[in-house]
Amino acid sequence: MAQPAGPAAPAEPPETTDQVGARRSPRDLIVQGVLTLALVGLILWLLLSNVGEVSGVVDALKEVSLTDAILLVVLLLFNQILIGAQLAATVPGLGLTRGMVAVESAAAASNVVPGPSGTATRLAVLRSWGFYTDDFARSWIFTSSLTNFTVLSMPVVAVILAAARNDIPTGVVILAVVGLVVCVAAIYIVVGVVRNEAFARRAGALSGRLVRWGAGVTKRRPSDRDFEEATLRFRDDLRSSWRTLGLRVTAAVIGTYVTQGVIFALSLRATGLGRDAITIGAIAVVYTVVRLATIVNFTPGGVGVTEALYTSALLAATGGDYQSEIVAGVFLFRGLTYLGPILLGAVSLLIWRFRRSWRVHPPAEPVGAAAVGAVLADREPPQ
Repeated sequence: MAQPAGPAAPAEPPETTDQVGARRSPRDLIVQGVLTLALVGLILWLLLSNVGEVSGVVDALKEVSLTDAILLVVLLLFNQILIGAQLAATVPGLGLTRGMVAVESAAAASNVVPGPSGTATRLAVLRSWGFYTDDFARSWIFTSSLTNFTVLSMPVVAVILAAARNDIPTGVVILAVVGLVVCVAAIYIVVGVVRNEAFARRAGALSGRLVRWGAGVTKRRPSDRDFEEATLRFRDDLRSSWRTLGLRVTAAVIGTYVTQGVIFALSLRATGLGRDAITIGAIAVVYTVVRLATIVNFTPGGVGVTEALYTSALLAATGGDYQSEIVAGVFLFRGLTYLGPILLGAVSLLIWRFRRSWRVHPPAEPVGAAAVGAVLADREPPQ
């Protein structure tokens, strides 16, 4: 006679954690910072020593009118609000004010500290306010994907618009086409993840191996399974987010991209680079192509490298003329878009530090989900 079955064993609760530690030591950050500053100084020295007299650049900057300066600052603030709105829209319950504090704090870290310091700062801020790592990862992947699609596809748009009125160098056209191909491939992958669960699992496992290899955590969490589960969660969240937020977040992402382009064009015009020197179509091509070339930054905020690329591209577009005006315009643009977020971020970090009413103890969450988000933000994954 069969023995009566005993009571079912209770299901084991998922392993949870409320700790995500920093990956790099202060000494490593200091060494990387010194090396980065040395590289930036070398690039800027080479840039200034090869484009003409510094006095000419200073004179061109002095030509910037008060009206132009105010307009540029207003556009910068509008641009930063759009970035904050992206985070606020994709993290339910965050709100625009806290979204602004989080993105400005992250921007300041990203523009000063080498590596993915901005994403790490954003994760730390959100966790201190009681949001889950999944909230951070979902928002980061969603907005980053849209931003990268925009950066990859816009050179083609700029080349088509400019080609209707001007001759475009073959090299620029090739670069734009390469960007379009990469963009189409990325769209194919995202569509495959959304429409096919098996494809989503394979994509998650493959991306997990690459991310873990790059982060040096191949023998511990997060595992391939953690990344598969994160990909499936992203798949479900993407469907829901796109239905409710797709148009709004896309508009904010494109608005951010276009606003920075307008700041770039107005900076050049304000320092004396008139329409007879370079057309707006050529400026658009230069802006979109350099944004594509700097989609991965090797210095904090791309400082040094970005200025050199903008200056070289503009000199090529003008036949080597207007050196002082070009350098002044590029420095004005980068001063606004690089130093501006650092200043705003310093204020935001103070608000985050002293606004105690916003802080709560970080909630416990599944270790696998926390590990995936931690590695994306270059933090030490929980064991």
